[in-house]
Amino acid sequence: MLVPGRRWEPLAPPLLLLLSGMLRPPGLAAFNVDEEKVTVYSGPESSYFGYAVDFHHYTAAPSVSVLVGAPKANTTQPDIQEGGAVYYCPWPAAECKQIPFDTTNNRKIKVNSTREPIEFKSNQWFGATVKAHKGKVVACAPLYHWRTLKAIPEKDPVGTCYVAIQNFSAYAEYSPCRNSNADPEGQGFCQAGFSLDFYKNGDLIVGGPGSFYWQGQVITTSIADIITDYSFKDILRKLTREKQTGVAPPIYDDNYLGYSVAAGEFTGDLEQELVAGVPRGAQNFGYVCIVPTFDLMSSKNAKSCFSATLYLHSLSSLDDILVGAPLFMEREFESQPKEIGQVYLYLQESAFYFRDAQILSGTEVFGRFGSAIAHLGDLNQDGYNDIAIGAPFAGEDGRGKVLIYNGHRNGLNANPSQVLNGAWASQSMPAGFGFTLRGDSDIDKNDYPDLIVGAFGAGKVAVYRARPVVTVDAQLMLHPMIVNPDNKTCHIPGSMIMVACFTVRVCVAFEGQSISDKIALQAELQLDSLKQKGAVKRTLFFDYHQSHHFFLIVTERQKQFHCRAFVVYLRDETEFRDKLSPISVSLNYSLDESTFEDDLAVKPILNYYQESTVREQAYILVDCGEDNMCIPDLKLSATPDKDQLIIGEENCVMLVINPRNDGEGAYEAELHIKIPPEADYTGVERNHKALRVLSCDYKMENETRMVVCDLGNPMVAGTNFSTGIRFSVQHFENADFSIKFELQVKSSNKVNPTSNLVNLQINISAVAQVQIIGVSRPPQIVLPLHNWEPKDEPTKEEDVGPLVEHIYELYNTGPSAINETLLHVGWPASSREESLLYILHIQTHGPLQCQTSSAINIFQIEFAIPQDTPELTAFLRNSTIPHYVGRRDVTMVEPQRKSYNCTNVKCLIISCTVGQLERGKSAALKSDLGYGKWAETISSKRNNYQYTLSSNVSFEVKKMPYKVQPAKHPEGSITIRTSIIWATPNVSFVIPLWVIILAILLGLLVLAILTLALWKLLIPLSLYFTDLKFLQ
Repeated sequence: MLVPGRRWEPLAPPLLLLLSGMLRPPGLAAFNVDEEKVTVYSGPESSYFGYAVDFHHYTAAPSVSVLVGAPKANTTQPDIQEGGAVYYCPWPAAECKQIPFDTTNNRKIKVNSTREPIEFKSNQWFGATVKAHKGKVVACAPLYHWRTLKAIPEKDPVGTCYVAIQNFSAYAEYSPCRNSNADPEGQGFCQAGFSLDFYKNGDLIVGGPGSFYWQGQVITTSIADIITDYSFKDILRKLTREKQTGVAPPIYDDNYLGYSVAAGEFTGDLEQELVAGVPRGAQNFGYVCIVPTFDLMSSKNAKSCFSATLYLHSLSSLDDILVGAPLFMEREFESQPKEIGQVYLYLQESAFYFRDAQILSGTEVFGRFGSAIAHLGDLNQDGYNDIAIGAPFAGEDGRGKVLIYNGHRNGLNANPSQVLNGAWASQSMPAGFGFTLRGDSDIDKNDYPDLIVGAFGAGKVAVYRARPVVTVDAQLMLHPMIVNPDNKTCHIPGSMIMVACFTVRVCVAFEGQSISDKIALQAELQLDSLKQKGAVKRTLFFDYHQSHHFFLIVTERQKQFHCRAFVVYLRDETEFRDKLSPISVSLNYSLDESTFEDDLAVKPILNYYQESTVREQAYILVDCGEDNMCIPDLKLSATPDKDQLIIGEENCVMLVINPRNDGEGAYEAELHIKIPPEADYTGVERNHKALRVLSCDYKMENETRMVVCDLGNPMVAGTNFSTGIRFSVQHFENADFSIKFELQVKSSNKVNPTSNLVNLQINISAVAQVQIIGVSRPPQIVLPLHNWEPKDEPTKEEDVGPLVEHIYELYNTGPSAINETLLHVGWPASSREESLLYILHIQTHGPLQCQTSSAINIFQIEFAIPQDTPELTAFLRNSTIPHYVGRRDVTMVEPQRKSYNCTNVKCLIISCTVGQLERGKSAALKSDLGYGKWAETISSKRNNYQYTLSSNVSFEVKKMPYKVQPAKHPEGSITIRTSIIWATPNVSFVIPLWVIILAILLGLLVLAILTLALWKLLIPLSLYFTDLKFLQ
């Protein structure tokens, strides 16, 4: 009980506070709010029609109507602007009328012969709070101002309320803070009527959060006292039984006591206690206080406006407390806080003993979840009450939402069972759908409570009605439950085929409050329903030869079963493989709404929390003993035909696999081989008599490549054989040091369905044989040079003298590739300031990048690369004899030997990086060098030495293009030699032309002389032989 002049001590957090009777048996939710047949009331534009709502039960009639506050509406009151109004909206009619709570102008007093207003009703927000109780209606104007009784008049927002009784035939005003205790330190800023509620005995509770420097206060009184002896002229009327909380110490300033109020039972004595929200108490954390004083339920978030809404929810004889904190901000680590709102539920287990809060959180930023909470009553008639929570600025375009939560034994479900979305878009301001809520009244008399939702920004109020709930009891019965495929007792019509069959019996009953005795259900029976779409269904309906069937079930009396039977047959065993998994038969049903009349009444709905599917299972009889359960003993072993793979070779691998079954039959037995990324399936070994040929398929299972082989259905006891599966392994780019095959035998048996898992590992290695080949063209240089003169500054290719070429080839014979190799060439360049060779040009072939230790071709001589020069690599590997620039017959002189190499002369170093070389590929380097000037220097010495120029070529493979690397990479070197020798010619190398012509002429002259001499000699001989013959 409230004691006049005493201050309430804090209980723990609020602003909207709700008390309600919370539920018992295990919980189902509110799901049956009809969203199609919604009654919508509209008010004047910009009047905030819908800011406050309530149901009105007129005691003299069974009808229920809707009360709507519009605090910015204009009325017929003279000279009053936007004084506010309350509308009476009968249901189901859509027209609303203003209730004439006050039709007068501002009251006035005479001051110094002038009549001045003593009150100010314009913009007073009448209708901001509306509450009805057993035919009595109270509406308040919290911003009502009045002129204080001071020498210097002031306007204080004391607030005022009006009471209507007897079906709006009598009215009375009640303004408890309109008194001489003015100004902020008194009740001048009281704003009485900011919140309202009734005790169950009909007494009124008024919240005034602005009294005493906004400490706030709560005031209670009797409606009868307000009505009795009421006089419109008695402006400072004081009620004798009125009780008010008084002023507290300054530390309670700005606490806003009375921001929300409610009445509930917390002591078990059947006398209700008053509960008030103090949203800025406890250093802005907010709390709820109960009279008598009791501290509890403190919120954890400062300035969350905890207790912006407060409602009491009764559980048995004691009430529970729901507290809304629409400005609650959630912090996520270091991010900025997000305003999402919360609602706290405190379940009262015994007098003044509450459980820790159950917290419901909003999900949309700035949605103001918890701005309104409504006790809905038992929407689905399951024995537990349900609630609605408003989030007026959530949803699409901020249109607002209302979330329905169901109750159960231990509180509320964490997730809403239904969400109502606002239908009105924001215009000058958000629609605010869900800013005000009211429930727990049956407006259409169907024994299910209904809900009012206000959307003051759009000037709309929506009335949602609850649909009657139909609870169905559906049963499936299969006979027999174990089907013997060999017991073929059913004859398919129109054929001579006999099949095994069984019966499916469907029985349905229903019950529900306010439901007619006759309902119809649309039903579907599905056979073998657990089989995936497209899979073979093992059973079919006898009359339809389909695996599913639609039909209608009509029941004409509640709680009475109606049954139908169907014959189902088993396909031939050759048409399916699965003999072990149960044959699932499922019944799905729904209400046939076409049987309901399309009138004002809302249609029934199936109980959302009861499964609308019923399943039963039949089994196929298998040869597994009396228990019809086969327990196999599967074993597996496997070996590869090679234990190492070399990257670059063909790498064909055969896995020799031995599956066996030492137990009972294994049904749908399959060998599963997981293929490693490096391998590809090529097939089953068919050319080995000792290996059985299996039927295998390549499959993708969850992005894993598999080979699946059929082992039999069933794989009978004692099975033991070997088979060969072939793979090609070629993809080594990301391979580790081995590849792994996973093998396992799987079956559909329930017990021991799989064999041991076999992991086969085959090692991987990288091997490359790399050769370095070189040649000098020509291999020998013969001195002296003829017809060549050295020049100090050569400009043409001929000026550097004859050329010698050194060609080097790096060749990979494989089998693996190499991709990073260093190649170094050392060329003798100078000795004792004496130039040995002039390097004219370097030519490369293949993936070769080279640089020299010093500049080459310093005279910038143009060098013509012959167009018909063969590829360097082809030249080196296809030539078996040396090539020379030119040779002539000479007489060799035994020389002394002298060698030039990088150990005794200065060398030019050519450093090259070789890219990737696959098996059979190579890279080559050719150097063109002029030796004329050095040859001339040697010739001038005439020392008869044989000189040898030696270039050294070395390589080192640094990397192969695989994760796998050899223990030692290939390396090697060779030396290429070019010899310089001396020669003494037998004849002059140069014969002038005139000498040749003279020699020819002299030869001809000698020939003529000899011919003439012989002729002269032969004539006498001829005469002699003639005479001798004659004499004979």
